[in-house]
Amino acid sequence: MDSEAEVSESARPLTRSDLVRSGVIALVVSLVINWLIVFVANAGGIAPELAALNYEPVSFFTTIGVVGATVTYGVLARTVADRDRAFTIVAAIVLLLSLLPDFVVIPDQPGGSLVAGAVLGLMHVATAVVCVGVLTDRRNRR
Repeated sequence: MDSEAEVSESARPLTRSDLVRSGVIALVVSLVINWLIVFVANAGGIAPELAALNYEPVSFFTTIGVVGATVTYGVLARTVADRDRAFTIVAAIVLLLSLLPDFVVIPDQPGGSLVAGAVLGLMHVATAVVCVGVLTDRRNRR
């Protein structure tokens, strides 16, 4: 019986206000987590000269990522039967692709290192987990 209720809830049309609410929640949570990671990295002296490990670029790219995830979820909600499963798959693929520059490009940047790349990768993972968790959470819908 519960699986039938889940299926019907998952098939329910996603309203624009549901999507915006979920997107805002995902953004706020992702920013707070990533700012904490930046704070700890800076306090620990990890790559202090690396521009990518400062609040402004982290805030900008986190916002771009969450907005992109929210729009993607909205598109999938209108085009596929199982939006949550499809979004989780897309998010996993995008996450894996987003980790490449952290380990290929960042270590060669001024002030960069493999550890700094791993810290940035941790931010990508945190944001992806938050986006999947919040955007697919049916409790955010009326």
